Amino acid sequence: MEEADRQIKAQDATRRAFDRHYERLFRLALLLTRDPYEAEDIVQDAFVRSSSRLASLPEDEVGPYLRAAVVNGWRTRITRLRTRARRLPLLRTPDNGDPDLDATHDLWNLVLSLPPRQRATVVLRYYEDLSEQATADVLGCSVGTVKSQLSRAIEHLRRRYHDEDRG
Repeated sequence: MEEADRQIKAQDATRRAFDRHYERLFRLALLLTRDPYEAEDIVQDAFVRSSSRLASLPEDEVGPYLRAAVVNGWRTRITRLRTRARRLPLLRTPDNGDPDLDATHDLWNLVLSLPPRQRATVVLRYYEDLSEQATADVLGCSVGTVKSQLSRAIEHLRRRYHDEDRG
């Protein structure tokens, strides 16, 4: 196949994948980042980085592939931000826990306040409705780690929810 044909095929596959998966991927990234601009960047990066691969994937594997690319992009940004924060301690800003997202449900506000790894585990397991194994695969960890992160997150959510109920 000529290079031009390959490029056209890759563009068509990317366009179809974008039309079919963009909104869900954006919501996933928004829940992970709590920032619509960063979420948009992560999703766009996922499509750009995946564009040459999408044409060769079976249709039922495109969504999971892109979801993994979004989660990996988010994890890379978290790592980069932590590294930058260690190098430039004067530039650190306190995280007041207020989500940038105008959430309509108290529970999601609490989910947004979870530490990043717990938040990712909860979002993938319950929002994306992935199995523990699929969540572990996307996060690149063991099923045991997923279970422990979920347990900690749920305990945190219970405590915070009941604290807000009393307050």
